[in-house]
Amino acid sequence: MGFIFKDLGDDQQEAMMDTMYVGQTWQFRYMKAKFFLWTAIAVTISIGATATIDYMISKGTDYNGIIGWLFS
Repeated sequence: MGFIFKDLGDDQQEAMMDTMYVGQTWQFRYMKAKFFLWTAIAVTISIGATATIDYMISKGTDYNGIIGWLFS
């Protein structure tokens, strides 16, 4: 590695870092997209399950839903 002028080793290292950076960028984007997709699916299912349980408790018992059942 030359301090003033670039040599062949510097060029190879720079080319390898550029290639790794591009690959990792797409991998990180894909990973983030999968994370957001699965998080959205999990949140939607959780909201639906909570609403269903709340409705079943309020219709099937004398409580006013989950909060009323928890504090009784």
